[in-house]
Amino acid sequence: MNSKVEWVLLVDDDEIQNFIHQRIISKYLTQDKIYIATNGEEALAILKSQLENQQNTRKGIIFLDINMPIMNGFQFLEKYNRELAETFAQTTVYPLSSSEDIMDILQMNHLGINNYLVKPLTHEQAGALLK
Repeated sequence: MNSKVEWVLLVDDDEIQNFIHQRIISKYLTQDKIYIATNGEEALAILKSQLENQQNTRKGIIFLDINMPIMNGFQFLEKYNRELAETFAQTTVYPLSSSEDIMDILQMNHLGINNYLVKPLTHEQAGALLK
């Protein structure tokens, strides 16, 4: 499998969406390069673990849901931008949400994210981002 990214992190509390998105992404990356977190706090822990283990800090994609328990997508992004964005400079964050609320989109834009995707991730989108 040849991909322009080395790893993907799915951040979503919906297990069915994670399963579907993982299946789509696995056409481009091996399973051991796809990480899943069910909230922003878990996602931050996964990223910090990657740093500690000195692995997969380059060329990643984070697909980020907005509405999640414990730490939502906005809270994750604020902390990520403060603590990890510089280290993961080659990583792109894509909000992947069922919300089409203009306020959510504007808030993501305010946090520096312009590539807002509406669920579900399609094969076409995955191919464009991962190939």
